[in-house]
Amino acid sequence: MRFRRVAIAALLLLAAVALILVKRQPHSSGPATYVGSAACAPCHAQEDADWRTSDHFLAMQEPNRHSVLGDFEHATFTGDGHTSTFFRRDSTYVVNTTGPDGNPHDYPVRYTFGVYPLQQYLLELPGGRLQAFGVAWDSREKSEGGQRWFSLYPDQKLAPGDPLFWTGIDQTWNYQCAECHSTDVGRGYDPATRTYHTTFHEINVSCESCHGPGSAHVAWAHRAGKKEAEPGESMGLPVRYRDRADNTWTIDPVSGIAHRSKLAVTHDEVEACAYCHSRRGLLKEGHVPGRPIGDTHRVALLEPDLYHADGQILGEVYEYGSFLQSKMYRAGVTCSDCHQPHTDHRYAEGNELCARCHLATKFDTPEHHHHPAGSAGARCVSCHMLQRTYMGVDARRDHSFRVPRPDLTVELGTPITCTDCHADHDARWSRDAFMRW
Repeated sequence: MRFRRVAIAALLLLAAVALILVKRQPHSSGPATYVGSAACAPCHAQEDADWRTSDHFLAMQEPNRHSVLGDFEHATFTGDGHTSTFFRRDSTYVVNTTGPDGNPHDYPVRYTFGVYPLQQYLLELPGGRLQAFGVAWDSREKSEGGQRWFSLYPDQKLAPGDPLFWTGIDQTWNYQCAECHSTDVGRGYDPATRTYHTTFHEINVSCESCHGPGSAHVAWAHRAGKKEAEPGESMGLPVRYRDRADNTWTIDPVSGIAHRSKLAVTHDEVEACAYCHSRRGLLKEGHVPGRPIGDTHRVALLEPDLYHADGQILGEVYEYGSFLQSKMYRAGVTCSDCHQPHTDHRYAEGNELCARCHLATKFDTPEHHHHPAGSAGARCVSCHMLQRTYMGVDARRDHSFRVPRPDLTVELGTPITCTDCHADHDARWSRDAFMRW
């Protein structure tokens, strides 16, 4: 009888624990699914409003008079042996250009692709393929050289059959571009027929691109009636980016450099950004935001055609590979220390951004940068973030935040930011100037 009472008590205890767990965990009949940004907006109105001002929101759009930035008033562009005409047929935007057979044809614009500093257009080919057209619109201001059509591959004389020609595999949106411009992309490639049935849940880079499928989180929010979780409570999100919680940066008055109040224990945020801000190739679909990018992708290494001998950017490698080399990454800095995650804008401009973690009275002075205050040479990025231009007009900076080393430039031929401004001098001149300083 005593054993029976103990057994009943144990069962009751287990039932109570199970009931607590049921109350604490989101109800789900299976894996979380994508619900769309409209399901997020009611509880996250400010984040939704911020996101709508971002390039992520505009990453890919249906063509209309608001989204199409290029001149489609019978504008023409001739280059490398091909002439393209851009015009409208009623509400349809059309490009007449050389097709895969070498003859000109009309191709309706299916989507706009990107927004600044250039915009491309996706044209449709048989087999479900969308192709990124190789003549793009320079969306910069006219005073900056923009508001014009230009070739992304000038002087290369590409022709049908070349992988880089707009009809080639290197320009196939389904294969090369889709997963970074839309949410929950399924390539849908059929190797038997060599066709695509590509799908996406949302056309642009939306909430669930970074936070993962949100059905369990929405279920939790509806059930709990709140936005914040109790300690230890799951909110039903694949990743919550908790590493920044309760963490502050404090500038050491001696070194002039900020330090985290707590050591970084995860790299979820950087890995989430790496999904699109890295040079990589797909190994398998099903990436989970916050998980290491290497779980599903082959990340480009420090290869000679992609990086210089000292690790500075050379090819179009985006930001992840250089940032991993930086002292900032090792110190626990994440992307959102500089970039507001929902608007994708920087928190401040110029040296004010760097001064958030680097004492201005120590570093933003002629004694440190050896240039007149307010000059181009006095900008932190001029010395510490090498800039290179890709896709003709897209200037991007190296995110390894390295100290200039003209001595290595002399020995190895690596770039030195000094000669970006002082083009009439060489690396030896830069090295000698450093030695005098």
